[in-house]
Amino acid sequence: MTKGILLAITLALPRLATAQEHGLSECIEQAIESNFSIKIKRNSARMAANDARVNPLLPSIEASARQNQAINNTMNRASGGAETSATGARTNTATASVALNWRIFDGLDMFIARDRLGVLETMGELALQQGIESLVVEVCSLYYNVVVQQYRLAATKHTLELSHERYEDAQFRYGIGKISGLEAKQAIVDLHADSSAYTRQQEQLKNAYITLDKVMNIDLQRDAYVNDTITMGAPLHPGELEKNTIENNKLLVIARGERRVSDLDYKRARAALFPTVDFTSGYNYSRTSTPASTTTLARANGFYWGFYVNVPLFNRMQNRMRARNAHLEAENKEWTYREIEKELLGDLALLYNAYESNLLMLNFEQEGATIAENNLNEALAMFKLGALSGIDFRQFQQSYINAVDRKFSAMYQAKMSELSLLLVSGQVQNLLVTTND
Repeated sequence: MTKGILLAITLALPRLATAQEHGLSECIEQAIESNFSIKIKRNSARMAANDARVNPLLPSIEASARQNQAINNTMNRASGGAETSATGARTNTATASVALNWRIFDGLDMFIARDRLGVLETMGELALQQGIESLVVEVCSLYYNVVVQQYRLAATKHTLELSHERYEDAQFRYGIGKISGLEAKQAIVDLHADSSAYTRQQEQLKNAYITLDKVMNIDLQRDAYVNDTITMGAPLHPGELEKNTIENNKLLVIARGERRVSDLDYKRARAALFPTVDFTSGYNYSRTSTPASTTTLARANGFYWGFYVNVPLFNRMQNRMRARNAHLEAENKEWTYREIEKELLGDLALLYNAYESNLLMLNFEQEGATIAENNLNEALAMFKLGALSGIDFRQFQQSYINAVDRKFSAMYQAKMSELSLLLVSGQVQNLLVTTND
C-alpha cells in the first residue's frame, strides 16, 4: 500500500512537466495585454488624449437652415374704412445662415485651458504607466513564487525518496532481526509524513499557478509552464535610488501634474477678472413668399461682421473669491506633493534596510543549505553502511529540508525587496529590459 501511494505521487510530476514553457517576459506581456485593470486605465488615457485634441484657440463655425409654412385667414381694415380679407392665405418662409464666432481675448484663459488639457493627457498616460509597473511587479512576485514552490517540491520529493529507501531498508533489517520493530514502525511513520508533505507541496504549487493564471487572465488550469531560477540583479545604492524616486516615481510625477493643474486653475480663475472680446461674422439668407399679401415676396441676403465685448462689473467680488480659493487649492496640492515625497522616501529607506538584511540572510541560508545537503549525503552513506540508525538519519533529513526551505524563503524575500525598490524608484522599465534580454 505504501509503495502504491509513493508511486502515484512520484508519477504526478513528470506528467505535468510536458506543458509548454513560458518565460517571465511572456507572462508579463500576457498580463499587460489581457488584464482588465490595464484595459480600463488604457481607455482612460485615450479619453484624456481625445480631450487634449480639442483646441480652444480655434473659432467655432455653425450652419443652420429653417423652413416654415403657414395657412391663415386674414382680415385688414384701413383707417378710411376699407377692408381686405383673405381665406387660406399661404406664407412660405425659408432662412439659412452660416455664423463664425472667434474669441480674440479672454484674459489668456484659452491658452491656459490648452495647457491644462495637455497636462491632463500626460497624467492619463502616467496613470497607465503606473498601473503597468504595479502589474509587472505583481506578475514577477507570483512568477517567482511559482519558482520557489517548484524548488520546494523538488526538495520534498528528494526527501520522500530517501524516506522510501529508508523504509525498504528498515523492512529488510527488521525481517532479519537486525533492528527492532519500533525503528521499523518509525520508518513507516516518517514515510507517511513525507508523503503528506509532498502532497501539500503539490497543492501549494498548483495554487501558485492558479494565482498567476488569474492575473494573466488565462485558463486557471494551466500549469507546469515555468522553468526558471531566481537571480538577483545588480546591487542597488541608496543615493541613486533616492534620486530616481524623486525623478521617476509615478506617484510623485502625477502629484507634480496635479500641482501644475491647480496652478493653471488659479490662472483661469484670475482670467475671469478680465473682459472678453469676440469677433463674429457670417452670412444670412431669408426668403418669405405671401401670395395673398400686397407684398408677395420678400428676400434678403448678405454678410455681416462685428465685435462683441463683455466686461464683468458686478461679479468681480465673486471672481476674486474663486481666484483666492484656487490659490489655496494650489497650496494644498503643494503640501500634498511634499507629504507624498516624504512618505515615499521614508518607505524607500525601510525597503532598502530590508533589502540589505535579506541579502545578508540569503548568503547565510545558501551556505547553510549547502552544508546541510553535504551532511545529508554523508549521513546517507553512513546509513547504508549500517553506521547510523534510521532515527538518527531522520534528523539529518529534517535539518536538510528546513535549511532548504529557509534558503528558498530568503531567495524570494531578497528578490521581493529588490522589486519593491525598483517600483518605488520608478525603475521597473529596467526590469523589463533585463527580462526581454
